[in-house]
Amino acid sequence: DYAEAHNNLGNAKKEMGQAKEAVHHYQRAVSISPHYAEARNNLGSAFADLGNLEEARQLFQQTLELVPRHPRALENLGSVLLRQGKADEALEILQRAVEQNPLSAQAKISLGQCLDSLVPLWHTPMMNDHPRNEAFQAALKALVTPDTRVLEIGTGSGLLAMMAAECGAKHVTTCEMSPLIAGTARKIIAKNGLSDGIRVIARESTQIEIGEDLPFSADVIVSEILSSEFLGEGVLSSIEDARRRLLSPGGKLVPGKGRIMVALVGGDDLGQRVFVESVCGFDLGLFNKITSRRRFVPAWAKMDLLSEGVTAFEFDFQTTDYFPPEHKQIKIPVQSEGICYGLVQWNFMEMAQGIFFENHPSLQAAASGWSHPVYLFEAPVRVRPGQTAVFKASHDRVTPWFSLGELG
Repeated sequence: DYAEAHNNLGNAKKEMGQAKEAVHHYQRAVSISPHYAEARNNLGSAFADLGNLEEARQLFQQTLELVPRHPRALENLGSVLLRQGKADEALEILQRAVEQNPLSAQAKISLGQCLDSLVPLWHTPMMNDHPRNEAFQAALKALVTPDTRVLEIGTGSGLLAMMAAECGAKHVTTCEMSPLIAGTARKIIAKNGLSDGIRVIARESTQIEIGEDLPFSADVIVSEILSSEFLGEGVLSSIEDARRRLLSPGGKLVPGKGRIMVALVGGDDLGQRVFVESVCGFDLGLFNKITSRRRFVPAWAKMDLLSEGVTAFEFDFQTTDYFPPEHKQIKIPVQSEGICYGLVQWNFMEMAQGIFFENHPSLQAAASGWSHPVYLFEAPVRVRPGQTAVFKASHDRVTPWFSLGELG
């Protein structure tokens, strides 16, 4: 009936890899001494190791009821909440864990993982993409008047909403599904002195209701929710819904149109990223068989285009109510001789009439929220002018895909 001995024996069993035996002794320690916070925390850790996350979560919370600043219980609770997919709840717990134990590497790693899941890392380079920002700003200047009501989908930092407010919009509302990002955007907007003119709603656009969240339908809806492959993040369903429910008759969408562009791609630098052959005299080519046929290459990476850009799919957001899945063939004439690894994709947008933006691979942008998807052949192919590559192209409203049909 010695609780400390049972706790210590549980620690020893846990170190020996005998998790079930460890649980037994931690439970004995807790039953003997219900206020023994350390044993309760250790029992939670053992349950977490066994995959019993809900039991572990409850035990860590009970430990914190006994000792509110228990550093390991805070760290453990945050980690379990992350494993349960509850990053919003984990954030505050892990911040407290780091405050209580600034030297804990694991607490800082868990906090970093939590922030990565809540705030994707592409946000920062996207905000620093100056050509993109200038294109959005030019479109808003062309469309916004003192009577314009603007809705932004996807607040992020609040940059586009602040642009709209500075253009003199009558009302600006912006919505953001992440409470953390929405709260930070409110602070950024306040710091820039624009709180009176911008309302931030921490909700998805599909949950916004006219008359409740918005007093009136919007004259301009602006969004930058396109992904690297264009169709991620539920872009089509979000735009279709916003156009149908939230846009006033005759209202404008920014961007108004978009295209998925592709071209044949090669280059030694790209080859080093996507294929392996002989290394130090050893043939490693079979490793290519187990790697993905689609890779995401940074916007600043160097690559050689072996053809002109071709429009694979086109989307007129301004006039189209619904975009069904598509399946087609596209033909791409070879323009330059070289080793071709596959297709590179990029995004082209018409923001407003006469205002365009694209993340063309030749730009090698220093900062961009988009990378370039590359759809690889089974093996590199030497191509020459006069040949035409025929691809099977499809999209299911969520992601596009391209595969080589023939090269003739």
